[in-house]
Amino acid sequence: MREYIIQTSAPPLPLLSGAAFDPDLESFCDRPFAPIDHYAWPGDYRPQARAYLAWDGNGLRVLLCAKEPTVSGRITAFNGDVWTDSCQEFFLQPFLDDPRYVNIEVNAAGAALIGIGPDRDHRRRLTECPVGMAFRASAHAGGWWAVAYTVPFALIETLFGRRLEPGASFRGNFYCCDESIHPHFGSWNPIDAPTPDFHRPECFGRLVLEV
Repeated sequence: MREYIIQTSAPPLPLLSGAAFDPDLESFCDRPFAPIDHYAWPGDYRPQARAYLAWDGNGLRVLLCAKEPTVSGRITAFNGDVWTDSCQEFFLQPFLDDPRYVNIEVNAAGAALIGIGPDRDHRRRLTECPVGMAFRASAHAGGWWAVAYTVPFALIETLFGRRLEPGASFRGNFYCCDESIHPHFGSWNPIDAPTPDFHRPECFGRLVLEV
């Protein structure tokens, strides 16, 4: 099982704001990242992809990025089928004694889908975009593209009835995928499944909030 230590938010992750993006040119480039480099299913298209997380008193700061020659961002509505576009995803199980996890999926247009449940077949999509998540996407000019947002600790408390605390150990996985122009299915922690399936909480890695 892979492990990623989530540092505090200084230096901050970038706001993106529609600008072009290259993680190796940013002020935070020395911050550790989680490489999204496992491709469990056949296919020649395997782009570089990374997850950067930080945390502060408000929540988890998330930035996911991938290097691709072209991207698709057709879906623009909240809770649309964003996984069919160029998409980057964070699945989060905040408490080990609660099987439910949150899936946050964001495409190259910055459109998001958010659900909660214990497995693929028993999920509930949130009815509206939570306050404070502030989904953003970079521009794309044939290289890296990125999405960024915040997972407020207040949202986790609303969904699970308790807060994540400094030093907490929990589980999750990061993904990049596309079912349109460049079909591919990459993950940070390896997935053991015969066909593409990100809803495998037994394959999540370990995440730790650094004190």
